[in-house]
Amino acid sequence: MSLMDSHQSWNLLKRKVFRCKDIPVELEDIGFKIAKNCGGLPLSLVVAAGLLSKIPIHNRDSWKQIAANGGQLETIICLSYTHLHNHSKPCLLYMAGFPEDYEIRVSELIHLWISEGFVTLSNGSQSLEEEAEDFMEDLVERSLVLVTYRKSDGKIKSCSLHDIVREFLVRQAAKEKVILSVMDYLPTPILRKHFVPRLIKDHHIISASSYDLHLKDYVHSSHIRIIICIPNKGYRSVGFVEKFSSLRVLHVLRRNDHWDWEPGQVFDLVHLTYLASNIPNSIVPSAISKLQNLQTLVIYRSEVRLPMEIWRLRQLRHLIAFSFQPLPNPEGEQNPLENLQVLSLAMDFVWSKRIVEMIPNIKKLGICYSKGKFDAYAGYRLKNLKYLCRLEKLKLEMRGGFLSRQLHDEMVLGMGGGFSLGIVHKILGWFSFRRAKKRLGGLSFPLQLRRLTLSGWKLPWSDMTIVGSLPNLQVLKLRNFACRGQRWETSNGQFRELRLLLIDRSDLVYWRTDASHFPKLECLMLHQCRFLREIRSNIGDIQTLKVIEIDERSTRLLFWAEMIQKKQRDSGKRSFLVRVKRS
Repeated sequence: MSLMDSHQSWNLLKRKVFRCKDIPVELEDIGFKIAKNCGGLPLSLVVAAGLLSKIPIHNRDSWKQIAANGGQLETIICLSYTHLHNHSKPCLLYMAGFPEDYEIRVSELIHLWISEGFVTLSNGSQSLEEEAEDFMEDLVERSLVLVTYRKSDGKIKSCSLHDIVREFLVRQAAKEKVILSVMDYLPTPILRKHFVPRLIKDHHIISASSYDLHLKDYVHSSHIRIIICIPNKGYRSVGFVEKFSSLRVLHVLRRNDHWDWEPGQVFDLVHLTYLASNIPNSIVPSAISKLQNLQTLVIYRSEVRLPMEIWRLRQLRHLIAFSFQPLPNPEGEQNPLENLQVLSLAMDFVWSKRIVEMIPNIKKLGICYSKGKFDAYAGYRLKNLKYLCRLEKLKLEMRGGFLSRQLHDEMVLGMGGGFSLGIVHKILGWFSFRRAKKRLGGLSFPLQLRRLTLSGWKLPWSDMTIVGSLPNLQVLKLRNFACRGQRWETSNGQFRELRLLLIDRSDLVYWRTDASHFPKLECLMLHQCRFLREIRSNIGDIQTLKVIEIDERSTRLLFWAEMIQKKQRDSGKRSFLVRVKRS
């Protein structure tokens, strides 16, 4: 961006700080001076605005103090950091351990914050994860952290740091001994080879490359508690982690190049509470039972096979991989994993009562079935999911369609022998009903479920009455023909708490609904619904509606959304935002 003049700078600062509200007269001169001091640099302005937005408006002395500090960007970043809550400072400094321009997954970052004890509960109404999400939002509002991607419900999925902010954090984190970014302090391998042992002796947390960990001269390595490892192709650095006998956290960053660790030596690190990495093959050895303190296990691999010993990890809270093969049935009188809260992604699991009893406090669950296996064997006992009494988030995915996507598209487009659209939908609806009834006839959801994602199941739309009856459901995502059929009719008494509805890839044509059927809906997202003929105008009468999002190719639906929006505005009613999703 070009540099801004004084008036443009002041307008940007005002918009960020006061959000179109009236500006106190006594702050105008001071605010204009602060904006001018930023030298027209947009980053300086938004960081300054993030700082000012957190200071009470009546606190004129703090505004004066900021104005007196000049407009140097580093000074503004330093002031913004100084004004952070004490519990947020180490969370922000920890991010200096990630490489420049690296896209950080917020879920993994939050797990790291929690494992290090940075996050504590301020009240009894939130979990540690929710408290950490609030920390992240605060850092974003202060423009210290950049959002790279948000989820459909508005929560941050991934983030990054501006280079200049990161440079400040690297220095501050080393100064406060929160984390040492070895590669930033010693930019070449030769320097690191000679000076790393001396540099890390006063730090308990380091960020280092595989090459650095490959070095054998770590004289003081036994005091290192946390390592963020940046993989270098060709180095199996973690094979030398026996030097780090006190290690509690080993987080290997996800990289596209293949990189393995030698599990035998990793499993000798008995103090580990957090382990995230790739593995040499899909089989986790039984030696994992040595890690009795392990709370988080993240594996960057598909079809991971876990050993029976997984049931002995009493402290386990998060068990995550690209996909897991079915968990082994527990032997004998194994005690349940009472601390396990997250299991994802579970492939072709049989939900026997014994398995359900072993994970009684699970809160987030991702399950995937392959079409061929599901058709061949109907004994997956999905009805037992209702006994997971603490489950709040459930993702149910079916991979592999009943008809190939190509055949479906040819039929729908009239290229497969001159079928009319009505006949096509009848055929597809018949397939959907027969197969869906066979597959999910006995499925029962736990009543406390708050978020549900269905993908690829091709259920009849009438089955949504079961989903709509869930009393606490707030988010419903229907992806990849989760439902099939030409018509969906909703009724009163359903979806009483639903805030977000996403339909992504659907052959739905007629949607008969009313504002009273979704009394608390805030966000409606319609993606790739190319056969849907209209959005009912009464959707605009939902008092809580904030956003309707349409993908850019659905011009007809975009027209209807904008027409409803205009009707609301013309009648003087509270309107909503129409948002276009770009491909």
